[in-house]
Amino acid sequence: MVSRQPPLSLYATVRKMSTFAGHVDRHRGVVVKSTIAATEQEKPTEFGPKLARSLIKWSADEQVHLVWFQIARQHAHWISELAKNNFLFHRTSPDGNELWMYKRLRGESTSTVDSPHTYTGAGGLVIRDDHLLVVKEHSLPFWKLPGGYVNPGENIGDAAIREVFEETGIRAEFVSLVAFRHVLSGSFDCDDMYFVTNLRPLTFDIVIDNEISEAKWMKCEDFITSPDVGEHSRFFVKTFIENSKNGITMKPSKSIHQFTNKEFISYTASSSTPTDSSADI
Repeated sequence: MVSRQPPLSLYATVRKMSTFAGHVDRHRGVVVKSTIAATEQEKPTEFGPKLARSLIKWSADEQVHLVWFQIARQHAHWISELAKNNFLFHRTSPDGNELWMYKRLRGESTSTVDSPHTYTGAGGLVIRDDHLLVVKEHSLPFWKLPGGYVNPGENIGDAAIREVFEETGIRAEFVSLVAFRHVLSGSFDCDDMYFVTNLRPLTFDIVIDNEISEAKWMKCEDFITSPDVGEHSRFFVKTFIENSKNGITMKPSKSIHQFTNKEFISYTASSSTPTDSSADI
């Protein structure tokens, strides 16, 4: 499909008038942040004309494929005007104080504008001798491994360590990744991925959090055979014991992404002699 461009005379006129400025990301998208773009002198009624002029400018620039607006709550009146101009909702910020909307100006690929659709959780499989650290939540009758959601910018191992400490008061250190499960269309119709890690306890006295009704050290054998244990937790513990007997672990290694220059962590399985933790079971 051939993109219809505005007349050059109109583009020249628009360039002399006030338009939105924004930075260009690596996906050829212009990102406009309302907290930067908004001025105290501008009236709410001036947003529509300024947006129209900006769209003419961006449409004439073949290097711009997408336009993003990052809208703070105090600029919520922008949302209706953006929607009138066929901007789509994308996501909110983790704290819920900003909304992202976007419009594709050219190009067919949607890979760069898919909305976030997966929650990530992390749990801790903490063993002391042949005893396992387990908890019960107020809303569930089953014993389970301590754990919860991963915070933005937090890696899986750190999240598991934090959740174990928050729920039980036990301090621990990361050893390896055990396994994970993937639930399709979970909470809020989003996918849910839950990673269980093996943690080594550094303290042993339990102090429970308000969201936990009970916590204790339970013999691994009792945990596996008890009817009061959730099936997912039972599966993770059995998998850990089997892997430990075979000397199989999943250790992390850190690298730098070649395009984003950001750190990422890979978990790879390796086989060796049984670990000290397996000897405790």
